[in-house]
Amino acid sequence: MAKVVTVFGATGTQGGGVANALLEDPEFKVRIVTRSASSDKAKALQERGAEVIEGNFDDASSLERALQGAHGTFVMTQHSFEVPDSDQLEIKQLEDGTYELSLSKWRVDCCLGLTSPDFAMEGAAEHGVSVTDSGFAVRAIFQNRAEWLGRTVGFSAEKLTIQQHADILSKHLAPRVFKSTKMTSDAFSKLPFPGAKHLGDMFKFLRLGNPDYSPELTRQLYPGTRGLDQWVADNREALLNALSNSTT
Repeated sequence: MAKVVTVFGATGTQGGGVANALLEDPEFKVRIVTRSASSDKAKALQERGAEVIEGNFDDASSLERALQGAHGTFVMTQHSFEVPDSDQLEIKQLEDGTYELSLSKWRVDCCLGLTSPDFAMEGAAEHGVSVTDSGFAVRAIFQNRAEWLGRTVGFSAEKLTIQQHADILSKHLAPRVFKSTKMTSDAFSKLPFPGAKHLGDMFKFLRLGNPDYSPELTRQLYPGTRGLDQWVADNREALLNALSNSTT
């Protein structure tokens, strides 16, 4: 019998990568949790075989339905700049639900580290990984649960500077030319929009805090993990279309 894996955030980018990878493996039955079961993304996943549960972290009964009988779960929390600890509160609500259900096998199985070129400020190289590839790495954790249970895995394909990002994009998306930003994390923190200070502090932490991301462990889990150069080459047409649409 297929093992049920509950995926939170499956209609988003990171959770969607996990759901897509699991749906390709008959060993697993995917159960997604979404605020709107009628959304196009939820319906598309349902058509591919996913079970859809409509719920959220504030609804204890929906968490009970989502977690009942699950072999494991992938959790993608939502951070709110208005409520700084909102993501931790969501994890606490989820943990409380598992205790009430006595789901001894339930775990948050990994820590997913995803970065973008915006994080690589002030000449520092930062980690990055494709959400598609990281989805397959998460699937490998569920496939070999005993080996990975209790461990933290910071997913990464490689570390690149913002200039390296710009060079790779310019190489594949010519005649467009990409230039690296000179903005500092302190300057970013002063931008006039909600959350700028929080994001600026995060960019500084990623530059100075040496977070524990591992390209070696990521490729151990999914040998097909691509670096940015290969990922941009693989997605060149989609990227060019997106850029064209953004300027029209």
